[in-house]
Amino acid sequence: MEALTNFFLDKNCLKVLDVGTGTGNFTIQLRSAFPDAEITGVDPSEEALTKARERFPDILFMVGEAEHLPFKAGSFDAVAISMALHHLTKVSKGLHEIKRVVKNEGWIIIYEPVSDNLNKAQEVHKLHHHFRSRIDRILGISHQKTFPKNQIIQMVENAGITIRLHFEHTEKTKNPEVLEIEKWMEKMEQQLEKIKGRPEYEEMKRQIPEIREKTIVNGFQPVTKLVLIGQKE
Repeated sequence: MEALTNFFLDKNCLKVLDVGTGTGNFTIQLRSAFPDAEITGVDPSEEALTKARERFPDILFMVGEAEHLPFKAGSFDAVAISMALHHLTKVSKGLHEIKRVVKNEGWIIIYEPVSDNLNKAQEVHKLHHHFRSRIDRILGISHQKTFPKNQIIQMVENAGITIRLHFEHTEKTKNPEVLEIEKWMEKMEQQLEKIKGRPEYEEMKRQIPEIREKTIVNGFQPVTKLVLIGQKE
């Protein structure tokens, strides 16, 4: 993401926090944008962090939640949260926690999928994602539907974060082979089994062949991501 790296070329950020780091996918972007920084990653999943540590043995990864960050106020020059706002129980609480642990005039980076203005292949990705997120919600796991772009911007502004730059990031369309699609559907069926016996089970089971057909016809493209750079004042 060249625009992100270019924005921070003249910014002195030596301590950076990656919130909701997962297996470290966004850590790659942060290393590019902040090559001299000490990066710390936090995520509620120890399983995901184990994989992140294998990928980046020189980075400290800790168990932690965005709504209750285990750091003192003003600990970081920049804080990023990637692909995670829609996983939070209370987005406003998470954003205020991020704002708390960043220094005054420090930077906040948000990388979040959007739900609107998508092409047909991206709508397929959204169908896949919302299928999984609905299962999580039925099981009591915090995993909301993705937000429209303007709602994300509004939530950030409501948290008292001054937006300095925002732009959209898109990835190429993928035309998966039938065998790959069948593997996706098999995984979807496995996920569905987690709620077998629940009232939603039969309805969601009927959705799988519909999603399969749309994937074959329209292809698959990751949804657009909103990249937002804000500042604590």
